[in-house]
Amino acid sequence: MTAPFVMIAKFYLPTHENQAKNVAHLVYIGTKSEVDRGELNELEELDTGNKYVENILSKYESLDDFIDNFEINTAGTPAGHVKYMDERPGSHGLFSSDENVSLKETMKELSKHSGIVWRFILSLKEEDAVKLGYTTRESWEKALRATISEAAAKMGIPESNLRWVAAFHQKKGHPHVHVVMWEKTPQRRRGKLSKGETKDIKKVFLNEIYAKERLALTAEKSAVRDLIRDTARSDVVDVLRKVESARVKVRALSGGKAGLPPTLEPHIREELLEKLKELSKIMPQKGRIAFAYMPEEVKEKAKEITDWLLKQPGFSQSVKRCKELAKELASHYTSKPEALEKAAEKAYEDIQKRTAQIVLKGAAALQEEKAVDTARLTNSVWRSAWRALERERLRAEAESTIAAQREMEKKRKMAERGESREI
Repeated sequence: MTAPFVMIAKFYLPTHENQAKNVAHLVYIGTKSEVDRGELNELEELDTGNKYVENILSKYESLDDFIDNFEINTAGTPAGHVKYMDERPGSHGLFSSDENVSLKETMKELSKHSGIVWRFILSLKEEDAVKLGYTTRESWEKALRATISEAAAKMGIPESNLRWVAAFHQKKGHPHVHVVMWEKTPQRRRGKLSKGETKDIKKVFLNEIYAKERLALTAEKSAVRDLIRDTARSDVVDVLRKVESARVKVRALSGGKAGLPPTLEPHIREELLEKLKELSKIMPQKGRIAFAYMPEEVKEKAKEITDWLLKQPGFSQSVKRCKELAKELASHYTSKPEALEKAAEKAYEDIQKRTAQIVLKGAAALQEEKAVDTARLTNSVWRSAWRALERERLRAEAESTIAAQREMEKKRKMAERGESREI
């Protein structure tokens, strides 16, 4: 079992070696060199994922030389062979209390910093991140801007003397943020956080992350309590049944959120890009990008790419679930095997058309005259296809839940009528 929320804190004293490591770590979290070991306990190791950057540093005469020659270009290949921040899935660059953060200027600042630097990793299990709405950079950015100054205050660092940057990594299984924190004017001499400080800082983050859920639970409890209080005692059981029925419907129809997309592996990315290029060559150069209006040759190619995409790990499981749910829904009206299979096929065709539309838009982008960031493009197609598929799955699960509830209610009423007839 893993904790729903994990906070790891480390500190680095102002040695020349640590200054270089801090710069390397900044490059790592800001440009996201992928580290994938699969389990939550890898978070202890993520902090060392920048070793390849440190190896690059060793090839330069000095840290200043590395920083002066460090550049990021839109082709995705910065000096020093550091991967561009948008080339890999889930990396969203650096953010802070300032609207714009310069990676290069922050690297320069940390390379000269004479005080302690603290690094934090804050992580949620994917299921909790989805439920709480912490699967995007924007949500974490908002949360950190609301809490960092208070967390720093628990360390005795006033907001006026605080500097920090962070980066969100959309890691499958445990989305997380890396936070780097330091003082403008070094004052604190003790790097290690006491147990009390660690507990207080963690509480600051937890209060913000779980704020909406606590508020919703409190409101729900109050509403149910008031309803029970205002209802005649003899009607309480029936009222509670109706309340629970309404809860299920609301949660099913509006509470579902898509999980994180499967990792887009480099070889799959290249294959997807080649397929999109092939499609772009046979697509019309002008006109509306809509599957229904495409020539038959283009439709077939788009469906071929879509079928390939929907068979990828992660996608295939979700497709299978959608087909199962379609059969479950159909089973409320028929028991014929051919009718159930037809319902599953119809569900797949709907998913296929929605995904094919996304594939077409991706291929159309390659037809534009301006330079296209192919890494960003393939990421966009991959994630958009995943979200479309997940929306269909969630909708189908909602309908299945409601249908099952209606069936139970129907049986209950039939049973009640049967009892009354016996009396």
